[in-house]
Amino acid sequence: MGSDDARADRPDVAALLAHEARTHQMIAPLDSAPTPARARATADKAAASSYVWAVAAIAIVTAAGLALHPVATQADMTMLYLIAIAIASLAGLGPALVASTLAVAAFDFCFVEPRFTFAVTHARSLLTFAVMFAAGLVISTLTTRLRGQERDAIIRERNTAALLAFTRDIAAATTTGDVAAVTVRHLESVFPVAASVLVPEHGSLVAAAGLMPLASQEEAVVRWAFDHGEAAGLGTGTLPGARVLAVPLAAGESTVGVIAVQGREDPRRRGGASLPVLESFARQSGLALGRVAAADAARESALHAHTEELRSSLLSAVSHDLRTPLAVITGAATTLRDTSATLSPETRAELLTSIVDDARRLERILGNLLQLTRVESGLVPHRELVPVEELVGAALTRLETQLGDQQVVLAIPSELSVNVDPVLFEQVLINLLENAMKHGAPPFELRARAEGPRVQLEVRDHGAGVPPGREARLFDKFERASTAPGAGLGLAVVRAIIEAHGGTVAFIPPPDGGPGACVRVELP
Repeated sequence: MGSDDARADRPDVAALLAHEARTHQMIAPLDSAPTPARARATADKAAASSYVWAVAAIAIVTAAGLALHPVATQADMTMLYLIAIAIASLAGLGPALVASTLAVAAFDFCFVEPRFTFAVTHARSLLTFAVMFAAGLVISTLTTRLRGQERDAIIRERNTAALLAFTRDIAAATTTGDVAAVTVRHLESVFPVAASVLVPEHGSLVAAAGLMPLASQEEAVVRWAFDHGEAAGLGTGTLPGARVLAVPLAAGESTVGVIAVQGREDPRRRGGASLPVLESFARQSGLALGRVAAADAARESALHAHTEELRSSLLSAVSHDLRTPLAVITGAATTLRDTSATLSPETRAELLTSIVDDARRLERILGNLLQLTRVESGLVPHRELVPVEELVGAALTRLETQLGDQQVVLAIPSELSVNVDPVLFEQVLINLLENAMKHGAPPFELRARAEGPRVQLEVRDHGAGVPPGREARLFDKFERASTAPGAGLGLAVVRAIIEAHGGTVAFIPPPDGGPGACVRVELP
């Protein structure tokens, strides 16, 4: 709270927990918290038994003294009564005072001449009574203080252990829901309260964790605490008539949420919802929510930067690789349109071939872009068991014109089959062969074999090979191994399709140690 008066209205956690320890009602789970009437009855019973115990201790010492009177001196009896007073002081200051008074009276009545009367014949006996009572009072006061310090130490240790466990768990939370769930779980395990963590969403506060329902008045308390960044509700100086206690969660200068707790008993009677400990939880929870928000913002910024980078790379690559074939197509078509009558049949055929070849090149670039977009957006392959030989044959048929008379070596068992999407996997083979033709040299080799539960397919060329250190990067978008024409999308499409099938793809050294590059695909 902002002022000293407001702080004075807060429940004192030490006093609350000391009262709780005296009544033997230490913090318990919510479902086992006693009712106020039962708590008062238990406290009254404990207080009565303490006084009975004080009286009994003096009675026992008196009886023992009477039995030992022939051999025990008054000094011995004084020490016995002091022991009894010390024992009675373990039950509190009140029982100790009762025991001191009874001890003086019993000592005077039973052991000071004349015995069995309260008459005092010697002034030194009065001094003995005064010293005896004062010693008993000092012993009881010191004992009570030591018990209080012990109780406070236990409470501090319990609170420290609870905060340590909470800090450890909250540090591992990575989402807003995780932070809220950890906070609620620890609050409800340490204190006899029902708890809820509310976070802002679309202008309103919604429960991120906790099942405690809030009435309209309680929602107003939570909203006030969120808007003003101060605790409000039960046990505070703001809206003290509410049934809930709302503590804001702060991250730096901003409020990122609110903890709402509702005890089975008034928190000013028991330590269940005392502000100091609860605010320690709130500070840690607020910092964790701020950390999660910062991490989300960083991920979003990184994603945005990556998207912008991809967009720039795509525009750069596509604008270059589309412009060249489009220029060839436009030039050839314009020539055919304007000078068709003067062109020889061979020239017209050559121009038409250029138009067809560059149109196919455009088709391949756009096809790779389309396949990459489909796979990365979550395309699920339509699998069926297909012979590898059939897939390779279909890919070679589509590349027949580009291959021309270049040699292709095949080593594929006729009985070998894979469970793949035929259309997508045919695109994989086409892209691998086109990559080998662009950046390598013939002969080209396609080999397949079964290795345990997986199928290995290798495509190799005999060119210059892969630049050292770039084996993995060549599967990224817009990465190219040489200056050959292309957008650098072929191998990226291959990796996306293979991973969608649960497989892997990578460059490996040629098996025979010879020249060239070798790509190995492994599929289930």
